[in-house]
Amino acid sequence: MDNTYFDNYCFVCGKDNPRGLKIAVSYEEAELAAVTELTLPRELQGWTEVIHGGILATLLDELMAHAVWKFAGPGITLGMEVRFHKPLKPGEAIRVKGVLQPANSSRRQAEAEIIRLADGQKIASGKSRFLLMEKKESGDGS
Repeated sequence: MDNTYFDNYCFVCGKDNPRGLKIAVSYEEAELAAVTELTLPRELQGWTEVIHGGILATLLDELMAHAVWKFAGPGITLGMEVRFHKPLKPGEAIRVKGVLQPANSSRRQAEAEIIRLADGQKIASGKSRFLLMEKKESGDGS
């Protein structure tokens, strides 16, 4: 991401955060989508052998935000609805995809899902509303 709001320390995608996930995001222009594939370590589990739902929600939010920022501009999450469909074990490969929905003025909507790569099962899905922000002015600090 190349903008004034990003300092490369994001927990999910920042390369400089020593405790972060450091995911790599790619974009599918035709679908207005942001995509990543990864596995999550045991350190992120909640119950025994189950990745914590808060981590899954964080991934959904992140990929929806990436889709919004890439295809509509900087925005902040106003609200998010998450559904959990199946448990995810540590070490299972997943694909997370966030998709920007059709325009709605300065408020945009996005949807996302997490799919287990081994069997194609949907692990979690989400919907969010975003408020687009104006870009920060640079230089004089105002």
